[in-house]
Amino acid sequence: MSKFIGLVRNEHMKTFRRLSTWIMLGIAAVLFITIAAFTAYYAPDDNSDWRAENEQQIKDYQQYVEEGTLEQSDVEGDIALLQYQLDQDIQPVQDNTLPAYMDTVMFYGSAFLIMFVAIIAGGMVSTEFGTGTIKLLLTKTPSRFRVLTSKYVSMLVTMVIFFLFFIGFSFIVGGIFFGFTNFDAKEIIIENGEVLNSNMLVSTIRDYGLNFIQVLIYATIAFALSTVFRNTALAIGFSIFISMFFPTISMVLSRYDWSKYILFNNVDLIAYTPGNTPPVADMTLTFSIVVMLVYFIIITAITWFSFIKRDVTA
Repeated sequence: MSKFIGLVRNEHMKTFRRLSTWIMLGIAAVLFITIAAFTAYYAPDDNSDWRAENEQQIKDYQQYVEEGTLEQSDVEGDIALLQYQLDQDIQPVQDNTLPAYMDTVMFYGSAFLIMFVAIIAGGMVSTEFGTGTIKLLLTKTPSRFRVLTSKYVSMLVTMVIFFLFFIGFSFIVGGIFFGFTNFDAKEIIIENGEVLNSNMLVSTIRDYGLNFIQVLIYATIAFALSTVFRNTALAIGFSIFISMFFPTISMVLSRYDWSKYILFNNVDLIAYTPGNTPPVADMTLTFSIVVMLVYFIIITAITWFSFIKRDVTA
């Protein structure tokens, strides 16, 4: 066991000795600060009378319906939310607050997180082939299975570190720009025709957790490509391509019932949280978990089998 931990530690040191890893963390930090600065500069004045604004907005919606500009079904949800805020005396969450900022970072930063982890995972094995160090690595350890597993575990540890950085740094930046307040801010949503409220900060942390599963799947795919391809640029490039474009392609295909069996239509578990809907109407959380598990087993089986049987002497 100590030898395996040593292998994981060695892989982890390789990852954080690379300048590219720190550049990605730096890009994320700049992104967070930029979002906070723009939000602080452009956010509307929060001293306005929100109750009067809600009442006026309800009247505007009702007028649009009477004039025939909008259908009642198009605005009844918005009216219900506005009225619920008035009845429960819940002030709308301002953009220039810590919970709203962290929610914005989660929305825009998740794509960067997937891409960063895909880049790291996509180069973990292919780099060894490219530099020729894979031969030396395999001669020092009795098991190829152990070598590949240590690399995968190291990738998981790196992914956790990136997640903690995203959550922690966004919390700190948001607190500096907007103050460590508004922890009780409420998010108003409609679920099955019923208006509900939840703590916005708690919901954002929950979404980060669900997003972890999505990143894990993309990282596993990138890791598999890194094992299959000897060329690092090809492995990383294809990993980025999959993480950026395959979800869009799957979403376009979601009009067809059979698309619910596509992996990329099942990885976003946030679709099953209150106020959201899955890509295909009859999909359930259990169904998506089972689909992901099946794909995960197939991908990892192919990855480990190909690595164990692969000729590295060429």
